[in-house]
Amino acid sequence: MSNGSFELEEMAEEETGDTARMTLKMFFLISYFICFVVGTIGNSYFVFMGNFEGLSIVDLLVILHLPLLIVEIAKGGWHFGPILCKLYWFGESVNKLLSSFLMTVLSWDRYMAVCSPVKSMRMRSSGMALLVLIICSIVAIVLLLPVLIQSTVVYYDIKNNIALPEMPDGPDAENVIGKCAYEPDFVFIIYTFLFGFAVPAVFITGFYAAVIRSLQRHTSLIRKSSRENGTSKQNEHSAHRVKQVVTMRIIAVILFYFFCWTPQWTLNLLLEFNIVQASLMTPGMTAVFFGAHLLVCFNSAANPMLYALINRELRTQHSLAMNRKRQSVGNATHSALDFVARHTQK
Repeated sequence: MSNGSFELEEMAEEETGDTARMTLKMFFLISYFICFVVGTIGNSYFVFMGNFEGLSIVDLLVILHLPLLIVEIAKGGWHFGPILCKLYWFGESVNKLLSSFLMTVLSWDRYMAVCSPVKSMRMRSSGMALLVLIICSIVAIVLLLPVLIQSTVVYYDIKNNIALPEMPDGPDAENVIGKCAYEPDFVFIIYTFLFGFAVPAVFITGFYAAVIRSLQRHTSLIRKSSRENGTSKQNEHSAHRVKQVVTMRIIAVILFYFFCWTPQWTLNLLLEFNIVQASLMTPGMTAVFFGAHLLVCFNSAANPMLYALINRELRTQHSLAMNRKRQSVGNATHSALDFVARHTQK
């Protein structure tokens, strides 16, 4: 998160004669544009349809700040003033906290739907979803107040390699570029790492692991019931297939989360502990930081499609779980009535 999104705009400052650097610059510009288009369409669709609404809204807000970054990289400097700079960095930072919060809540919701369907039905409502979104948003805003306060536009004289307090007038301005920058301190890096990555990763993995265990138990019960009742193996095969599909998709969600976020946070910590020094950043390392940031944006763009795949099968499991509960209640009621009838006849 430090050094102006890891000095992403540094690519734009290299001489245009260097073909390799220009190729990398164009590659990342095109990649960001694709993320913007795909993410805007996908998240807007799910916001409109009301699916994953909270997460889709956050991902959409994250995606919508990309045009500012694209222009900054293309022109080699920040041209939008300090207010938009603060909004840009806030949108950039929200992705690290609020989306992780909501992904954790979403994994908990899937866990409840499969493992405790009756309780899940009682808790599910538009009011509850709005309350969760508001609470997560308030916590994220409070944690990100340093970004709104400290982010600003800084100016550099690239000819003399010095920082300037403000943009000079006249001919001196030709060699000066502005950068939208935020320099977080150690405490900010650590608590955003914990609340934005480490803790959500543990909960997301735990909730989905519990879902997989529940599906395995359900499959075992169907297999046992089929053997005891001598029924067709079709139900057993169907349950096994669903378990495999859901398990693979859940594993894909978890791996995708780690794949997109681990490089960004690893590089953040390497910078903070001076294992990698920003002042000694080479074009190759800049490309690595750039790629890590691109993965985070790709996460926001791809979330709707990935969660749509897993949600379809988990809804089926939720319905099956509810049916099992109803059958269990119905059997218990029937047995109780039969018991009462027999004893009444006596």
